Amino acid sequence: MAKRIHVALNFPRNEIDVPAYARHIAACMTGNPYFPSPPVSMATLLAHVEDLEAAEVTVTAGTHGAVTERNARVEDIHNDMRQLGTYVQTVANQHAEDAEAVVASSGMTVKQTAGPVKADFTVKPGKTSGSVMLYVLHPGTEASFNWQYSSDGVRWIDEKSTTQSSRPIDNLTPGVLYFFRYSILTRDGTSDWSDPITLRVV
Repeated sequence: MAKRIHVALNFPRNEIDVPAYARHIAACMTGNPYFPSPPVSMATLLAHVEDLEAAEVTVTAGTHGAVTERNARVEDIHNDMRQLGTYVQTVANQHAEDAEAVVASSGMTVKQTAGPVKADFTVKPGKTSGSVMLYVLHPGTEASFNWQYSSDGVRWIDEKSTTQSSRPIDNLTPGVLYFFRYSILTRDGTSDWSDPITLRVV
């Protein structure tokens, strides 16, 4: 029997990270055959992202009332994402056997309803500024690990593969929100790329 899954929207806690998250979702859902008629068009979502970025500029400039306006623009995106999340959930329910792949292809997060599942991929700040450490739960068989990172969730940069299930990445720009993902090569072949994890580099 197919596992029952549900969609979780992991909104960034920091308003400045919302545009990158929304753009990642838009990039994943644009042209995605699973989602031919979303309730919010990707053009509308991206327009709201641009509105938020413009509002963020006025906040930085200290314009009176700018924070209230910025927060309203954040809420616009949250509303878009909640509608898209419901849509993705509906499509996933219609494709029960492939539900996890459907949700992952949208850029959203798959959660198991049976209970908490230990994370198999974590990203933590490194020991020096501009660095991070990536950790993957080792499959227990001979394997090599492919690593990628991105500053927008669309254009990915390859890092050198390792036989260890962890890898440092250096020379990142402090203050930038990055996306990280991995795949595993075993005797059975290469896995799909994992769902990305985001971290603002310090």
